[in-house]
Amino acid sequence: MIMMKISAILAYCLLLPSFGFCIAKDTTTKSNPEIVMFAPGLVPGTSNRVMAPAFAPDGKTVYFGQVEGSSPINIVVSYLKNSAWTKPVTARFSKNYPDLEPAFDPHGKYLIFASSRPTTPVDSLINGNWNGKEWHRKGGNLWKVSYSGKGWSKPVRLPEVINKNSSVFSPAVAGDGSLYFMRADSGGVFHIYRSQYKNGQYQTPVRASFCLDKYGDFDPAVAPDESFLIFSSPRPPAQKSTDLFIVFRTPTGWSDPIDLRQAISDKVFGVEARLSPDLKTLYFTNQMNKEGVKVTTDSYIWQVDISGLLKGHGALK
Repeated sequence: MIMMKISAILAYCLLLPSFGFCIAKDTTTKSNPEIVMFAPGLVPGTSNRVMAPAFAPDGKTVYFGQVEGSSPINIVVSYLKNSAWTKPVTARFSKNYPDLEPAFDPHGKYLIFASSRPTTPVDSLINGNWNGKEWHRKGGNLWKVSYSGKGWSKPVRLPEVINKNSSVFSPAVAGDGSLYFMRADSGGVFHIYRSQYKNGQYQTPVRASFCLDKYGDFDPAVAPDESFLIFSSPRPPAQKSTDLFIVFRTPTGWSDPIDLRQAISDKVFGVEARLSPDLKTLYFTNQMNKEGVKVTTDSYIWQVDISGLLKGHGALK
């Protein structure tokens, strides 16, 4: 599942022609922050196929997707104890089906994740359909688990207004409960949508204004107050890769996207953007190992300080 998703996105990028494209230039000065491998690395005992960390509000618990051997991807959890992360174990709600891309709500009361698990107990794993191809038993819907003193609840599938089809992935939860995610319609490319959470219900999702028809946009990570959002796309100036972009909230809507490879470092690119609870650290996934060699069978989680960039745009005090 994990390599299927990443490989499919990267393969799509290589098929894109080069177009002239106007993109906002970042006016801040690069601070050249250190880029550190989070997993495998700071988190011990992981495989070389990890992605999408979701941190509890106190920053002491992290859930992320992991593939071990030939097993399907599932969600594992690690705890920060005595200033060190523990070896991850499989999350209790993620033992029987392919699950990935966990996302906490900013208050830590629930977690939403993507899964190809059946929609009913008698069904099979769901199929997906994107980039002009059907992905057998590798589709995605969004599911929710709530936390109480007794632990996590059983997973509950989100309503049809969110799971419109079987190609829905990459949730991100805003402070008011509104939900961002990516969805591919009619076998096309992925785009990012936002569903307002109002009176206990998700409203009809609206496609993000920065999405472009000819390019895919995926894996949103949003600040709780929605002052900025980071996503991935193969749009220019990305060159045969998937770059990470940031947009800022303005009085008239989202700003033009800024390419983080240009704004921070040429090593900051990939998919599965995630934010630390204090918003100062960006986590992302790509296939470059510590030696700077691309390993197409692997995926690694990297981290980088983005506080300077956010302060330069007034998004972090």
